[in-house]
Amino acid sequence: MKAFVSSRLSEKWLSKVEDEFTDFEFYDWFNNGMLPQEEFAKKIAGCHVIVTESDNITTAMLEEAKNLFAIVDCRGTVINIDIETATKNGVIILNTPGRNADAVADLTVAMMVMASRNVLRGIDSLRKGLWVEKGRYWVYQNHQGYELPGKTIGLVGLGHIGQLVIKRLAGFDVNIIGYDPFVSHEQARQMGATKVELDEVFAQSDILSLHLPLNEKTKGIFGERELRLMKPTSFLINTSRAAVFNEKDLIQCLQEDRIGGAALDVFHKEPIDFSYPLCNLPNVICIPHLGGATHEVIDHQSRIGIGGLLEFMNGGQPGNIINPAAIEKSRVRLKTCKP
Repeated sequence: MKAFVSSRLSEKWLSKVEDEFTDFEFYDWFNNGMLPQEEFAKKIAGCHVIVTESDNITTAMLEEAKNLFAIVDCRGTVINIDIETATKNGVIILNTPGRNADAVADLTVAMMVMASRNVLRGIDSLRKGLWVEKGRYWVYQNHQGYELPGKTIGLVGLGHIGQLVIKRLAGFDVNIIGYDPFVSHEQARQMGATKVELDEVFAQSDILSLHLPLNEKTKGIFGERELRLMKPTSFLINTSRAAVFNEKDLIQCLQEDRIGGAALDVFHKEPIDFSYPLCNLPNVICIPHLGGATHEVIDHQSRIGIGGLLEFMNGGQPGNIINPAAIEKSRVRLKTCKP
């Protein structure tokens, strides 16, 4: 069998793939750059399995891939593959849900502390020599922040990442409220949060953190109306997707100091430079999309993605197949290529 891997994998799991396939090729896009589409198409020709992370797998590629029975896409949300055509042709797609959940949860809590305590503004003042120039007590007067104990933390989205944020906040003595249409009041209570209506999350939170996926229903779902509900001292944290918020409304709100500030890891156009409007606001922390940038994420996506693939190849039905309608046809293709 033939496999092409263009995703970062840990050595342990890369070896497992290499042992399973007689014809195997690994391309290190992380150090060598993304393959051009034409070259990628040549690499996957005749493959039975593709393991990717960022490459686009188009309709034309899938129609040409007569041997293909599985794609492992090392992402939480599959946006780079024609899912409909893959399903029609009997190609299962395995994603890697939760691969960066711990990483994003860690960063979210860090951003909460950084925003509420003016950490970056303090560092910036120190680098510019303002502490010495303006005197010992200037920083205390101008960079006073807020303590977390007793504050209300609001989460929009109580999925895997939201739940991990709740666990991390357990020692901060905060009140946690949240909204998620797929979570009941009892489920939220068991997580350690109180479920409230969406408007209440915006209105009651001292720190509001977003943890929802980007899709047709959530794109641009928040804007001027929701921002006006927020307290003038509240902070907005976004480690999910920038496009869930109307950017023009968010920039105007922050420029006018209508909320306390924001800490953002995601942006409408990436990469950004320091000319980007949000980077020049003293009440905004901008981080260059580091939510999933940990060494451990590679181990997680390897275990979830390749583990699921091998389980399927051994007759199992892993839970990370996003198009189960393709399973039956995929098994037929797998049987024809197994020695």
